[in-house]
Amino acid sequence: MLRNIITYTSTFFAIFTFSATSAFSGGDEWKAKMIADALTAAPPAVTNDATIYAWNSKGQMLLLRSGAGSYVCLASGFMSTRIGKTPLPYPDPMCLDQNAWKFMRHFLSQKNPMKPSEPYPTEPGLCWMLAGMAVAGGMLDIGSGMKFEVTVAKSGAKIVRMTPHLMILPFPVNEKTAGMPTKYDTDHPGASWIMAAKSPIEHVMMHFSEQEVSAMMNAN
Repeated sequence: MLRNIITYTSTFFAIFTFSATSAFSGGDEWKAKMIADALTAAPPAVTNDATIYAWNSKGQMLLLRSGAGSYVCLASGFMSTRIGKTPLPYPDPMCLDQNAWKFMRHFLSQKNPMKPSEPYPTEPGLCWMLAGMAVAGGMLDIGSGMKFEVTVAKSGAKIVRMTPHLMILPFPVNEKTAGMPTKYDTDHPGASWIMAAKSPIEHVMMHFSEQEVSAMMNAN
């Protein structure tokens, strides 16, 4: 069986592992659970023919399903299992088009994503996260001890579920004229904002209500 190994270490050095089996995982039940999780990230028009990966307990990314479509979906664990953290209480699967996937692969190959050894790709892509994501302590942990503030949680909650959203990345914005905040505000969960402003991974977050997500997931 043809295998190319993708291994993401805690320092973000990536050796890509593409495995069609559930090796290092919990077997067929785990595989089915991860695929079902990944499918909640985007509408069927995106996921039906998408290639799907998941993170195992060692932080390795495993191929669960090959797809003929252009999208790549990752099961939950990007902000937890991938970096050796305990899974957060809310799922965070994502589906990326080819531009966003190219950007993400570059991100994962960097020892320090905020100071990349080579410039990131610049063509904007789409990353669907219609299941939302969890943020602990208002900080987004991207591994290797690197965190940055992303939420304004006035409720005082230790873990916030960020509402369903679509990321346009990379997408640098003129923060002074954009009229958009640079943090997610739990009092205004549907507002668009700029994540990682003035950094190499700056991108725009566009949020949706649960009703809007239901309409997209169950389109005629």
